[in-house]
Amino acid sequence: MSGSFSKRLPSLRFPRLRPSLIIGFVLGGLGVGIAAILLISAGAAWKITHPPQESQIQTQLDNDVGWVRFDFPTRDGATLAGWFGPVIDPIGTVILAHGAEGSHQDLLGKALFVRRAGYHAFVFDFLGHGLSDSGVVSLGAHEVQDLLAAVDLVVRLPGVDPSRVAVLGDSMGGAVAIMAAARDPRIAAVIAESSYARLDRTTSESFGEFVQLPRLGWRLPAFPFAGPVKFFGRLFSGIDVSEVNPVNEIGRISPRPVFIIHGRADRQVSTQAGRELHDAAQEPRVIWQPARIGHVASFYSRFDYYVRVSAFLGQALGRPNVLFKGDV
Repeated sequence: MSGSFSKRLPSLRFPRLRPSLIIGFVLGGLGVGIAAILLISAGAAWKITHPPQESQIQTQLDNDVGWVRFDFPTRDGATLAGWFGPVIDPIGTVILAHGAEGSHQDLLGKALFVRRAGYHAFVFDFLGHGLSDSGVVSLGAHEVQDLLAAVDLVVRLPGVDPSRVAVLGDSMGGAVAIMAAARDPRIAAVIAESSYARLDRTTSESFGEFVQLPRLGWRLPAFPFAGPVKFFGRLFSGIDVSEVNPVNEIGRISPRPVFIIHGRADRQVSTQAGRELHDAAQEPRVIWQPARIGHVASFYSRFDYYVRVSAFLGQALGRPNVLFKGDV
């Protein structure tokens, strides 16, 4: 009976796909996937090299009588926004340099500390950041020229001793401070926190921290995006990240002093980068790697930060054992 039943069933036949059609489907899928990777990579690289800037035309410093705003030129004709906070009877002057995708606003706490410690403070926005002109961000290479433009301005300001100008930089700003000081002897001392030693290595090791798409809630994985993002980043900025290496330049700062700060809980830039910078520097050099401190977060240790940075600046700029002078 089962035999007769089976004879009544229609035979099932599946269409035979030609090999060329299968290959076409596979190649088409690969093409779409590759196009998607390239499109996402190009968007991520554009965001890094062209981060969003501040929308307001003023900052709180514009309304603070203790600060004077300067819109000053770079050596290639762009205009940067900066603010000078003078004090009475200064020990010296400290220029503060912010990190990538940040602005001078990130450094207001440190600027207030610097002034209370007895130093003129100067904060500014790198090109493509904050209230400065829009432009391409290179994560340190082009930004050296921005910092040197700030030095050009600051050493000419009334009340500034041009032989006592230090730079305090966070993250990218720390790397920029190192490279600028290696090239310009007017910078008398450097404090670099959470700086990379080799940009290519840091962007590879911490790719997901550097390359994020917040609107989509994505952190791009290094594979398969790292190569294409670096390619487009070089295309947009004209910079090869393998050539941006503060560790190769820091030794030229000596005999001027360098203070390397790098929290051991930093997830964006490996703690090893801080040790590598310190080892490559010549004397006088200091390193502080506080436990349980993340990226550019040592300031929140408060007392330790105040004492260590005040002591370093006092020694570097000519008044040892200076902590706080009092109010601005």
